Amino acid sequence: MSGVHHRIILIFFTLILVAVPALSMPNGPPGLQGDQLTSEIGCTCHGVNAAGTPSNDVLVQISGVPESYSLDTEYNFVISGDAADSVGAGFIFTDYGNGNFTWTEDFDIDFVSDVEGTIGHSLVSSEKTWTVTWTSPETNIGDLHFSLVVNAVDGQNGANEGDKWNILSFTISSPDQAVSQEGEALDTRTLSVGDYDTLFVQVEDPEAIEREHQMELAQKYFDNGNLYYWPTLGILIVGAIVQREFYERRFGGGPPHLDRELAIPQAIRRGSLFLVLLYFSVYGYQNWGQVEGILVGCLAAWAAYGLYRTWVQAIAPAKVPDML
Repeated sequence: MSGVHHRIILIFFTLILVAVPALSMPNGPPGLQGDQLTSEIGCTCHGVNAAGTPSNDVLVQISGVPESYSLDTEYNFVISGDAADSVGAGFIFTDYGNGNFTWTEDFDIDFVSDVEGTIGHSLVSSEKTWTVTWTSPETNIGDLHFSLVVNAVDGQNGANEGDKWNILSFTISSPDQAVSQEGEALDTRTLSVGDYDTLFVQVEDPEAIEREHQMELAQKYFDNGNLYYWPTLGILIVGAIVQREFYERRFGGGPPHLDRELAIPQAIRRGSLFLVLLYFSVYGYQNWGQVEGILVGCLAAWAAYGLYRTWVQAIAPAKVPDML
């Protein structure tokens, strides 16, 4: 066989070895892995290492489980499993063939064909929850053991290190060992394994917190731009007027003289404008809104200042340049 054929065969087997571990089981988990039960050893094809280990980041829960079973009685088990950043989940659940499982068509569940008394997902569930009915045995066969594995997946590239799983094993006592709950007490009794904090308590990134704070400030200034702009402008104008009046009296010899023939018509115009603006300021504040009323009020104040300037110039003593 030529060297080319050897290289082709080598590449072919290399591709097989790379592809096999990447394959996931979206249509349901296998019941056996070698001679071991998947429900006991978990989803070893998923996880952060080749062996696959359970992760406490996955919160596995099952509710409706009694402390002890009554003979030939139906119990509704609600199974759920979740992990941070997961987009879907699957499960495998066994009672080792001691009872019987049933479910409605709403859930993508099927029996695992190669292991008696074992059920699992037939399709990955984005809801990450399933409801199954378990019927207890007709005779007292002692304590019953159960094993539940839930695999939370990230939906990326088949089975990979972003997928995590966990195992919950529990026992239901025989009828003569404990009191079996009923009603609400039974429905709310929940068994779980996993860390609540990793799922529900997320550590916030300080940089993300600061970005959010800056966005809030920017949005605040954007929403209240007029409220900040107009008072600031008003303060600057008032400051400029006060400065002008001070320097005019201190260093400029006072306001310039305005002859009464010019002052009276100017005062009538500015006074009329002031009264009109004052009326609309009060009216606008009551009917248009506070911001609009205050804005018109600022214009009325400016007209009032103009009226004041007419008055001070009219009473200012005439100087020689004014009489020429």
